[in-house]
Amino acid sequence: MKKFFLFTAAVVAALTVNAKVLDLAAVGTSIDQWTISEATLNNDNSDPDKGKYVYDIKAGVPSESFVNAEPDVVFQIKNGSDKAKAFVVYPGKCYEFGGKNGILILKNTNPGDKILLTVAAKGSTAANFADEAGAFPVNAVAVSADLTLPAKGSDGADEQGYVWKELEYTALGGEVQIKEFAGGYRISKIQVGAGQGVENINADVKAVKTFENGQLVIIKNGVRYNALGAQL
Repeated sequence: MKKFFLFTAAVVAALTVNAKVLDLAAVGTSIDQWTISEATLNNDNSDPDKGKYVYDIKAGVPSESFVNAEPDVVFQIKNGSDKAKAFVVYPGKCYEFGGKNGILILKNTNPGDKILLTVAAKGSTAANFADEAGAFPVNAVAVSADLTLPAKGSDGADEQGYVWKELEYTALGGEVQIKEFAGGYRISKIQVGAGQGVENINADVKAVKTFENGQLVIIKNGVRYNALGAQL
C-alpha cells in the first residue's frame, strides 16, 4: 500500500467507523429535503414534473446547497457576475454544477478519510478536476491519477449519454474543498471515510506543505514528497 503522511500528531490506523454516504440517486430524495440559500429558481428552465430544478445566482454572492440529512456536504457556487442556470438539482438523481465556479465542500473530515465521488461531465466539454495552480483540492490529496471525466456522449456512456466515473481523494482533516476547472459536472454519490485505512508514517514529526512551480510539495524530516506521497 502506498504510504501517505498526514498533517497530524496522531497515528491514523484506519478510517472513521461511521462513514458518511450521501447517495443523491437514492429512492426518496426529494426537493423538500434540500436547503438552498442565495439562489433563485429559474422557472423558465425548471420542470418540476420531470424532477428538474434550475437555479440562478447573483454576482459575488455564494450560494450554498445541501441535503438536510447531511449538512456537512455543501455544494457552493460563487460567480463574478450574475449567472443564469448556475446549478441544477435533480431530486432522486444528482446535482449538477453548471460551470467551473462550483466548489464541493466536505466539512469535519478526519485525517486519512477516503473520499469517493461518483461524477460525470455535464455536457460536450470534458470535466477536469486537476488544478494547474495547485490550490485545489484543499485539505486533501488526489489518489486517482486521472482526474478528467469524458464528455457527454463518449464511449461507455449510460442511456442518457453520461460517462460516470469514481474519483478518489484522501482527506488531511477538517474542511475539504474540491473543484472542477472545465465545463461543469454532475455528482450522484459522495462517500467519506469509506474503504481501507491510510497509513501515516513518522506521525510524531510535523510536515510542512508548500507549493513549487504550481505543484504541491510536502517536506518532512528534510525529505520532499509530492501530493501522492512519492519522494521527489
